[in-house]
Amino acid sequence: MILDKIKIPPLLYFLILFLFNSCSNSNVSIDGYTMGTTYSIKIYSKKYINSSNLKEVIEDKLNYINSIFSTYDDSTEISKINTTNSKNFTLSKDLSFVLNKAIYYSRLSDGLYDPTVFPLVDLWGFGPTKRNSKPKEAEINELLKDVSYKNISIYNNELFISNSNIYIDLSSIAKGYAVDIISKLLLDKGYSDFMVEIGGEVRCNGKNNKNEWIIGIINPQYENSLIKTIITNKSMATSGNYNNYSIYEGITYPHIINPKTGWPITNNIISASVIADDCIDADAIATLLMLFPHEKGISIVNKMKNVEALLFVDMNEKIMKVKSNNFDEYLY
Repeated sequence: MILDKIKIPPLLYFLILFLFNSCSNSNVSIDGYTMGTTYSIKIYSKKYINSSNLKEVIEDKLNYINSIFSTYDDSTEISKINTTNSKNFTLSKDLSFVLNKAIYYSRLSDGLYDPTVFPLVDLWGFGPTKRNSKPKEAEINELLKDVSYKNISIYNNELFISNSNIYIDLSSIAKGYAVDIISKLLLDKGYSDFMVEIGGEVRCNGKNNKNEWIIGIINPQYENSLIKTIITNKSMATSGNYNNYSIYEGITYPHIINPKTGWPITNNIISASVIADDCIDADAIATLLMLFPHEKGISIVNKMKNVEALLFVDMNEKIMKVKSNNFDEYLY
């Protein structure tokens, strides 16, 4: 959530936007849709910015990223891997990089984070397949046989698959990677003060019109409350269970699936927010922290370089904050 957004009546918003674009050559907001969600970019610059041309360049890059990672388009690079029986593929540099990251975090978590878990996610109704009843144990066990990051390996951009039934899905880190790519694009064009946000994953560089970039984290302890953080030349990502779940037979099941059991996670973590240098890492670590008991997750973060985290944990129906060693340094 970006704190400097203000809800404005549509007509007034249009007038402000018109004045903003026609009277100022240095402040630009670019918004749109990508990767099944929204994106928002703000740039402050001393030089003139042609926002129409820049948006076209940004969306060309986002379309390229989608052409690699989208699992909803049969023509994308990852879809071709998932629908072809071949066990060897030459990967683009982007897919190789992101998949290597996914394998790294799979190893770090001893398989709790796994880029091949999607068939189980879909089975529980969190993918394109909708269902009205809880999956049967036999259905879960049948899919579990083909879920393991150990079935894939990469060497010099060559992907090797030992089980052709696996399904690779990198949606847990692809948005973070897209934030990094768009941020690099802006830096390469000479912009140093900007914010890039895609589906809630954020990268902030430099200043927000001479002020700090202030990013809010939803605080489930209190209604309509936010934890305000200052993010400078860093990224932030949040994963949570409070807005994506299914209810079967009166029981609530969160959308994050344990790839070892095939069942939704059962720990008491409500949300995990991570600050890191790169958004792809913040994205992956936030998901990883949702899978571990909170003590172990924070212990892992405290051993990482330039990574901080904030967890909200349900302890006997009382919501508590659990922070990494230096998270308070980012509080506003």
